[in-house]
Amino acid sequence: MPKRNLAWILVITMITLLMWQLPQIIAGRDAVYRAFGPLVDARAQIRKRFVDETDDAQLVSAAVDAGIKAMVDRLEDPYALYLNEKEYLRFKNRTDGIFGGIGVDVCSVDKGLEVLSRTPNSPAASAGVLPGDIITHVDGRPMNKMSLDEAVNRMLNGPPETRVTLTVSRPSDGPQSPPRQIIVERAIIHFDPICGWSRTDDGGWRFLLDEQYGIGYIRLLKFTPDADDRLDAEVDRLLRSNMKGLILDLRNNTGGLLDSAREIADRFLESGLIVSTAGRKTDEKRWYAMRDGTYPNFPLAILVNGSSASAAEILAGSLRDNKRAVVVGERTYGKGSVQEVVELDRQSGAIKLTTAYYYLPSGQCIHRTPKSVEDDTWGVKPTIPVNLTESQRAKWVAAWRDLGREHTATTQPASAPTARTATTLPSEETERRAAAKTLFDADLQLDKAVEYLRTIITPPASQPATSS
Repeated sequence: MPKRNLAWILVITMITLLMWQLPQIIAGRDAVYRAFGPLVDARAQIRKRFVDETDDAQLVSAAVDAGIKAMVDRLEDPYALYLNEKEYLRFKNRTDGIFGGIGVDVCSVDKGLEVLSRTPNSPAASAGVLPGDIITHVDGRPMNKMSLDEAVNRMLNGPPETRVTLTVSRPSDGPQSPPRQIIVERAIIHFDPICGWSRTDDGGWRFLLDEQYGIGYIRLLKFTPDADDRLDAEVDRLLRSNMKGLILDLRNNTGGLLDSAREIADRFLESGLIVSTAGRKTDEKRWYAMRDGTYPNFPLAILVNGSSASAAEILAGSLRDNKRAVVVGERTYGKGSVQEVVELDRQSGAIKLTTAYYYLPSGQCIHRTPKSVEDDTWGVKPTIPVNLTESQRAKWVAAWRDLGREHTATTQPASAPTARTATTLPSEETERRAAAKTLFDADLQLDKAVEYLRTIITPPASQPATSS
């Protein structure tokens, strides 16, 4: 066939396709115009008739924000979200594990926020904030009137190089002492996603929980970009300390980066499917473990509870289904959906949309929809269930809070002796054993995980194990 005839055929085909699509395009455009016609008319009527002068840019911006939020809300998906420009910036900073703040770990108490610890060299530490301080007000706003999340994310955290005024009550000053005013300049804070089971005197963490059996403990708080590297470092230290088994605590871990969860799962698996995704408009994706970089095959117990979600569920479920770990605790939250963050035009924010669901190696979908009931299959069910009552949960939280406090000279009990002879000083091992026993008594889920590992680890004959 001559090339000229072929060219004409292509041209005619393109015109035919265009004419076939054109009515649909016009109809879709007209439908959009008709739907938004009242909004345009309302704007015109406000500008024409409202008694005071209006800011047209603010009117349009408010309409756009409200319209996008309404469309996203109509999806009835709790994980779909509209983020305006400022919210999107905060979201990206939190996901990266880097944000502007003062560098304190706090908990809610009756009077406000109690400081448990400080990030080393943080603005709070430099300004003189101490563990045990009670932050009663931030920039004049009472902290006992806010949720912990709101107090931290909206008051303590903020843009770097901005100042915040803390009203601080220091118990060591005495009940009659006036509160202190401390001005702190926020800075970039790097969040450490790894911690141990109790603090050392130098402000670090203990990671070896049971020396006789060689049981290590690592708590993973969030799946940040460096979570796998931090885990590598602590596992390596534990292995050099003759670790024989590990407890990986994912309780209250609400997720983070899914790539980080897959990387960590790969560390524990030599082969096999880690996780897969599938959705209405997305192709199925599957991720497999690789032999390179795999940890030794030591016994592993994973702790989960009802607040373990998303990436934490993928890691726990994957290792459970691959028979690499036992899962101890309570059924997880059931958040197994893939969200794609789509930036909107003109840097006007982003929308976060669910595009697929996560499936464990067994084929189970983790996700719990708003219509799911208790008997449905969702979340990760533990291999060894240990359900807590509210009083047991409160005892666990209190024990962890005490063991996680940063130690300084000013936070030692007032009744502690000011001087001791070397023979009366408790050894590090004695202190560690006492702290571990306190924790085992308070944390039934941890105690059960330790009990399981002890059944499959043989301690050295010369070192009888302590009972929990």
